[in-house]
Amino acid sequence: MADVEPIERPAKLQLPLLAASGLIKSFGGLVAIDHASIEVAKGSITGLIGPNGAGKTTLFNLLSNFIHPDKGRVLFDGEPIHQLQSYQIAQRGMIRTFQVARVLSRLSVLENMLLATQHQTGENFWLTWFKQKQITAEERQQREQAMTILESIGLAHMAHEYAGALSGGQRKLLEIGRALMSQPKLILLDEPAAGVNPTLIKQICDRILTWNREGLTFLIIEHNMDVIMSLCDRVWVLAEGRNLAVGTPTEIQTNAQVLEAYLGQ
Repeated sequence: MADVEPIERPAKLQLPLLAASGLIKSFGGLVAIDHASIEVAKGSITGLIGPNGAGKTTLFNLLSNFIHPDKGRVLFDGEPIHQLQSYQIAQRGMIRTFQVARVLSRLSVLENMLLATQHQTGENFWLTWFKQKQITAEERQQREQAMTILESIGLAHMAHEYAGALSGGQRKLLEIGRALMSQPKLILLDEPAAGVNPTLIKQICDRILTWNREGLTFLIIEHNMDVIMSLCDRVWVLAEGRNLAVGTPTEIQTNAQVLEAYLGQ
């Protein structure tokens, strides 16, 4: 990732779009998350790093309520969401991806995109009888939106291919593209560069920066430190389920506790 250059951007002094505090989660006798907190400023790219087993993905699961916290609270856009269902959180504008991209292999790339669209009139059985023109117009607009996004991530030429034919990196791009179909406020990316070749990593990073400039907020888990350091405005460090440090990429790179716990120095 030497070809991904750090980009200097002005600090963003806005209220947090996402704020979690005092999160605790245990599995049996194992405390996976221990009074962890995190904030993501609106319009930022925020990183979450830590050694293997630090609890990063578990924290993602708590933020998106794929699992419920034992204690603590999560605010999104100023409203508590820790008691909502995952689909309700997604409807409010917070979408997440996974370490292993989840695609429907036997559907086309375009069909995968269209399935991610929320609040479709055609989802209501009775409205399919009375609002056919509206539904047809919506479907046309959704296909145009999907193709525009596929063009932006370099997958338009594969729109009608089975999603199962995509490489690992292309599946990551498709998953991000599907997230964009719901017009989110915040995307949580779980290791977007994992298992991806350097060319596609650069493409993913370039697209993240472009979407961020257009107003989209990101929270990113990533082991590739070049990606984190070149993309992020602020970085949170987790170790053994607890907050270890938070700061700018430069501050984190020189933090003695981080070097010891995360980098093994």
